Amino acid sequence: MNLQQIKYYLVGVLGSLIVRLLFSTISIKEIPDGYSQDLERQGKHAIYAFWHAHMLLPAYVGRQRNVKVLISQHRDGEYIAQVVQRLGYGVARGSTTRGGARALLQMIKKIKEESISLAITPDGPKGPIFVAQSGAILLGQKTQYPIIPVMIHLGRYWELPSWDKFCIPKPFSKVKIFYGEPIMIPPKLEKTMVEEYRLSLENSLIKLGNEAESISKEV
Repeated sequence: MNLQQIKYYLVGVLGSLIVRLLFSTISIKEIPDGYSQDLERQGKHAIYAFWHAHMLLPAYVGRQRNVKVLISQHRDGEYIAQVVQRLGYGVARGSTTRGGARALLQMIKKIKEESISLAITPDGPKGPIFVAQSGAILLGQKTQYPIIPVMIHLGRYWELPSWDKFCIPKPFSKVKIFYGEPIMIPPKLEKTMVEEYRLSLENSLIKLGNEAESISKEV
């Protein structure tokens, strides 16, 4: 094991431990309540799409569940992969900008072999921030899983000076997870329609974010 591999290992072990400790102090509420668990109990699967800035919370909530997540092949992506694997996620490496096609094929092949749900950050791995890429749309087309927009609302948090404005909730804060209306992609999809559905996903996430902000202010 070389020095870089040791760094990956240590970040994976320590990172997953810190995530567990942090979120054990945080109040988490799903809206609708128990949405993802209900889907799992019914034997249904989906593609959960959330912004890159908010991926820390799903990494905790979805731990030890039958979910595979798409993570970039660049070096930073390896650190993330090491953490989420230790939280119980399956991982496919790649992105919509680098190695994406191969990773998408890996994910599609995997779900044909096993019944799993998928998780993707449509604006990852390098942005632009809050702009959906086409990867989730292609996954929805090939798998015929509904794409479910997911918005995270953090009560109190730290914002890192990164391209995605990565958010870390503060200890003992409150967090809400909002699930939007599923988006079904037809099995036969013209190239011009990919952009339409990509924009639909992007607008759904933005709209859900505005609704989440309004609801949280009212409570």
